[in-house]
Amino acid sequence: MSANVVVRGSGSIGQRHARVFRQVGADVSLWPVRERGTGPDAVDEGTGARLLDDDTGPSSLRDTLVVVATDTSRHVADAVEALDAGALAVLVEKPVAAAVDDVLVLRDHPRAVDVWVAAPLRAHEAFRHLRRLVGRIEGSASAHVRSQSWLPDWRPDRDYRASYSARPDEGGVLRDMVHEVDYATVLFGRPSLVGASLETSGPLDIEAEQAATLLWRTEHPFTVTARLDYVSRPTSRGVVVHSSDGILEWDVTRAMVRHTTAEGEVSEQVFDHDLDRDIVMGTQARAALDLRPSAPADQRLARGAPATLADGIDAVRLCDEARAAGPRAAVIDPDPQDAS
Repeated sequence: MSANVVVRGSGSIGQRHARVFRQVGADVSLWPVRERGTGPDAVDEGTGARLLDDDTGPSSLRDTLVVVATDTSRHVADAVEALDAGALAVLVEKPVAAAVDDVLVLRDHPRAVDVWVAAPLRAHEAFRHLRRLVGRIEGSASAHVRSQSWLPDWRPDRDYRASYSARPDEGGVLRDMVHEVDYATVLFGRPSLVGASLETSGPLDIEAEQAATLLWRTEHPFTVTARLDYVSRPTSRGVVVHSSDGILEWDVTRAMVRHTTAEGEVSEQVFDHDLDRDIVMGTQARAALDLRPSAPADQRLARGAPATLADGIDAVRLCDEARAAGPRAAVIDPDPQDAS
């Protein structure tokens, strides 16, 4: 018997979720935010999913996995509605909310343990391989995380100025690229922010921050810097880790992990499936259907499962802290022991 999935929201990411869940064998219904005025047996042409409306949608949520792929400002309300209606679990697109204060009602919900937060980078084979290598590092290390691209290229058929990314209340690079914060937390440990600098001016005509540079530490201990921006071409995405054991590099755009030993020996491994977004999201989809968010962390990570609600909140919290530092602000701890 196939699992039942309801995708709330029919934008580009909602359409992809609907298509991918159908590919992994689920019985999928699509509930758009804006009704299409279709009949009871209507099917979405782009995905083949059954179409719901505001009359049929609420009663269809029970005993399903509900994917919340609406605007960020709606995520929490739509997730709570699904839980209250008896959904088996909820998968919320990133970020779980625009700010931590906005997600408290979901965090305190009696069924908060049944909430996933989308984190497809965890489903990359290269990420899981890198995690094993990072786990072997002894002593202190440093890492630089980057996700740099050109916002107008994200959806070339749409005016980027009208996208949610441009809105200061729910867009900006910190929220859009929260996946980087999430995977860095998995690799290096829970972050403690040291400094942040945000750029709200630049080549783009948007009110949200166009670029952000963050510095944080973890208990491992790792020192981590991150550069997130919408203003770079060509796209560059990945992480470089330096330690006394050598250098580890993950190039997301090439699906490649390179390991340079302390002796200078270099090995590379390419994970071709990571270049197919549907395959990656299919891995995440199967894990969300097969596992519960309360499953042991190692099991979830080995399967490429989404983040838990607690993980999603932690990522948003770091972004809130960075934003609180203010545009063009830097709060750097001048600890001479960290000089290198």
